[in-house]
Amino acid sequence: MRMDVFVVGKDDGYVVAPSGAALPDEEMSALGELRFGWIIDSDAAMPRLDWQGIAKDIDARGYSIVPQGDVAGLLGAPEHELSALYPEFHRRFAA
Repeated sequence: MRMDVFVVGKDDGYVVAPSGAALPDEEMSALGELRFGWIIDSDAAMPRLDWQGIAKDIDARGYSIVPQGDVAGLLGAPEHELSALYPEFHRRFAA
């Protein structure tokens, strides 16, 4: 399922809702500043969140709130291995 992720305040937390769904104005205004963050497909997300719990919240309220510390679970899994450059490796060859 495609989900819209909204950022609350200055990364204080996140609101997750089905893509294109209208959020309840009264409840969102109680959270303070809310801005669009990104879209994620829940099937491609890192398996760090309780997506079943999020789905239950969405069924009940139309959205779910995710705490700041769980942002890694709202990020997509890499599609392929990411390479990294390590300075200590390159120093040997620079000399």
